[in-house]
Amino acid sequence: MKTSVNISSKKGLFRHGEVLSTDRTRIGYQSIGDGPGILLVHGALRDSNDYTRLAIALSRSFTVHLMDRRGRGLSGPQGPEYAMDKECEDVQAVREATGADYLIGHSYGGLVSLELASMDPSIAKVGLYEPGVLLRPMDDAWMRLYEQALLRNDRRGAFAHFVRGMGQTPLTRLPYWYAKLILRLMVRGEHWRKIARLLPQNLQEHREVRRLSSSCLNYGDTQADVLVIQGDKSPDTTKEAMTALTGAINRSKLETVNGLDHFGPENEGGPDRIACLLANFFLIPEGVR
Repeated sequence: MKTSVNISSKKGLFRHGEVLSTDRTRIGYQSIGDGPGILLVHGALRDSNDYTRLAIALSRSFTVHLMDRRGRGLSGPQGPEYAMDKECEDVQAVREATGADYLIGHSYGGLVSLELASMDPSIAKVGLYEPGVLLRPMDDAWMRLYEQALLRNDRRGAFAHFVRGMGQTPLTRLPYWYAKLILRLMVRGEHWRKIARLLPQNLQEHREVRRLSSSCLNYGDTQADVLVIQGDKSPDTTKEAMTALTGAINRSKLETVNGLDHFGPENEGGPDRIACLLANFFLIPEGVR
């Protein structure tokens, strides 16, 4: 079931629509442009509004659909039976509603895109920016501390446990109390308010990342053409995983963008540069590398 209404966004550029997923959860999306359809699946602690600059840049040649994954924005809640399968069903529902043949996935959204593409040969091309795949099992000790902080309504504490636990920044090496203080000073205002709202959803999503950790080499059956993009400022562990993932997928290519980190596709990153790589990839005939 699909409804689509023209509603002005803040920039007055996007058309809004929604679709019901398999479990009847509402999944909202916003669209811009004209041409072959691309569906963008955003990362954790984010929503569709964090990728509008990327969508606008790509809209010169494509119709770009920015979905809000369940648990935020235009979409319904994650629900008590949340799992990766639900995310894949949501993406599939938006694909069917919009006719999008191509996927873009960032971080956790990249993992969702990979999972779906490995199961659905109708997906012709997938562009990924540092998808959330891991070469080794993820330690879950920080997740227990994160959950305990949420139960105390200490969202600053939960966020500090998350940042330290992921091991992707120098804050990992700092004492918890000091990392929490630094993050309080660094992350404020509306940026913090969005993160705070999404911390419960983020924990559920990273439980799925942990469940699927060490699965980096399991995507060899993916039939889509895959472009993997990484930033040269990202940690070596991320680059190692991206290299392994690209090696595992037959029809894949790895690109490195200078000066960018894990947040390259987002509005405050380098979306115009990422859009150029993605546009060139999607415009090349399928099967040509």
